[in-house]
Amino acid sequence: MKIKALGLEEIRSVDWNVEKECIQLIDQRLIPFDFKINDYNTTIDVCKAIQTMVVRGAPAIGATAAYGIVVALKEVENYEVSDKKSKLDEKLKQLLATRPTAVDLVNFALETYQTAIKTNFSIEETLLKAELLANEMVKDCTQIGIYGEELINDGDTVLTHCNAGPMATIDKGTALAPIFRANEKGKNVKVLVDETRPRLQGAKITAWELEQEGIDHYIISDSAASFLMSKRQVDKVILGADRCLKDGTVSNKIGTLSLAVNAKYFGIPFYSAFPWTTLDKESKSMEEFEIEYRNEDEIKYITSAKEKILVANLNSKALNPAFDITPAELITGYITPDGILSKEDLMKK
Repeated sequence: MKIKALGLEEIRSVDWNVEKECIQLIDQRLIPFDFKINDYNTTIDVCKAIQTMVVRGAPAIGATAAYGIVVALKEVENYEVSDKKSKLDEKLKQLLATRPTAVDLVNFALETYQTAIKTNFSIEETLLKAELLANEMVKDCTQIGIYGEELINDGDTVLTHCNAGPMATIDKGTALAPIFRANEKGKNVKVLVDETRPRLQGAKITAWELEQEGIDHYIISDSAASFLMSKRQVDKVILGADRCLKDGTVSNKIGTLSLAVNAKYFGIPFYSAFPWTTLDKESKSMEEFEIEYRNEDEIKYITSAKEKILVANLNSKALNPAFDITPAELITGYITPDGILSKEDLMKK
């Protein structure tokens, strides 16, 4: 993506630095107040970066986990051959435990791990696999943009939630990719950006990404979305996904279900955009995996550019589920690298 402040034309949120032999991540916690790229060369630090949301977004987490296997291989490089697999297995387990809801993490990590095993722990071959997965992700997001743009009419107002742009997907984005392409083709598009409590990924990251592309946008409070729908100020809703089952059920950032219910009530098309790595072909129900609950301080405090500010009653407890589950009957269609698909189409994948 383009970064106006630094004059950079092409940069990825997740990348491998060949010279330093490490993962490089844009620290998403600092956006929009600051821009910093951090280096990671230990499994412990990679896991911490995922858990503390230095990197976030299902595809970006997946790519980080893939490169994380390369980091892990480097750490076990000097072990006896008989011990390498068990040591690598331990590090794989650590990576898989970081964020339980996003299926991309599992898919990317396991594919890269399997390459490591098949190539007798070759760092070079495993790195090639991780880079291939990352590049395929960018290609998939490009295709999502091409197909999704056809849904957007000149003059449309699109509502989005959380962040499903370049920061969340290495580059291009999922939910934002159709909007970016529509803008490139000269369509007049306005975007309503849910602030996305409690971590404000919409207000902070999505709004910042739209600014980089010069796209007209307004940040709104999460609770304003249904009112704006009722006033016919929303033409379409496009969001990403952290996991999608073959029956069309989607797990995504908390607040997605509310938007889907309201969009259905007001007759507004509601789309979920995702690459194929987000499709969970094995699970039969969302009950089979854990919905992540994060620290209650995310609810009770707001993090500004310089400080963490208490905004709630200190002695009250808070519940902080990070994701919710949206049934297929509330979703108009799925924007994928293969086109705009229905629930029935997904069943065939």
